[in-house]
Amino acid sequence: MLIFYPMLSNGNVFWTCDSCGNTAEVSVPNTNAVALFCSCDEKVHPQCNNDWYYKGLYWERISIEKRNEYREGREDRD
Repeated sequence: MLIFYPMLSNGNVFWTCDSCGNTAEVSVPNTNAVALFCSCDEKVHPQCNNDWYYKGLYWERISIEKRNEYREGREDRD
């Protein structure tokens, strides 16, 4: 599962903790699927979004050719 948060008119994402309801305005380029650390239980919420990025699920959906293009583009900028 992946949770998408609303995009605000200024381009930021409005995140809400799925455990306690805390909110934050997040500046994130090109996505509205965010996961943030929350002080309510000192964990990242929502866990499914955290897994998406940090357990490789994000990259698994992208073909190896596209991944290589992305890496090459990053190297050209450095």
